[in-house]
Amino acid sequence: MSRERDIENGFTLIELLVVIGVIAILAALLLSALSMAKASAHSATCKNHLRQMGMALQMYVSEHDQKYPYCVNPSAPEFDAAVGPANTRYWWAKLLPYYPVNWLGRPYHCPGYKGAVAGEVGSWPPVGSYAYNQAGAMIPAAGYINSSGSIHIRFTNSFGLGPAYHKASRLRAVSESQIKVPSDMLAMAESRFLSEKANVYHGGRCELWCGMLHFPYHREGDEYAFGEKRHGKNYNVLWCDVHVSAVNPWMLFNPTNTAPMWNYDHQPHPENWMPD
Repeated sequence: MSRERDIENGFTLIELLVVIGVIAILAALLLSALSMAKASAHSATCKNHLRQMGMALQMYVSEHDQKYPYCVNPSAPEFDAAVGPANTRYWWAKLLPYYPVNWLGRPYHCPGYKGAVAGEVGSWPPVGSYAYNQAGAMIPAAGYINSSGSIHIRFTNSFGLGPAYHKASRLRAVSESQIKVPSDMLAMAESRFLSEKANVYHGGRCELWCGMLHFPYHREGDEYAFGEKRHGKNYNVLWCDVHVSAVNPWMLFNPTNTAPMWNYDHQPHPENWMPD
């Protein structure tokens, strides 16, 4: 009699499988919620970084004749001790007096970014989680390889905040008054980086590029590759009026959708777009 009661009070195989299935579903839902919470926390931290950098950029502009820094400037020896002589010519070094967190340290960067953080090494430019809108919806003086393998060089006008400086170049840093719609003009955003395997570089370059969504710049890789889910499905963007928002990267880097907000005159300039 006792044995029959024990059997009646036990679980059948079907009941056990149902319980296991319910536990698996709850675990999957919990993991998804935790993943979303983590991405949201990373995004909030990243937005705060960009906002602080935007404030620093505005202070730089107000103290330098209302002009934005070049992406790559003449060197500034006063920052040698902080970032090394090779790095003082980059835009991010110019923000040091106004934003004390150093580019070469992880705390400066987005926690959702998985690439390397480094200054200039030989012919390799600095890499990290953020990039500057130096050229607008284009890549100035850029070389690309077409489908037949021929290398083409293209020289165009720049409509970004400040290209690489050269004495002989007619490209100059942009003044604040030239920006037609500050609330709809990109200043910085998260850098384009997917993985070390996918990109030519081991991290995101500190120059921001528009276009080249599918077209490989190099035969051996694609330095324009980007991870489409760094914060859920968005990249964080700093605008010239210092507000920060999230934009889907497939829209952000597509000149067909967003070219005007890359250019200080708020015009698309399709003649400058790189091939896709």
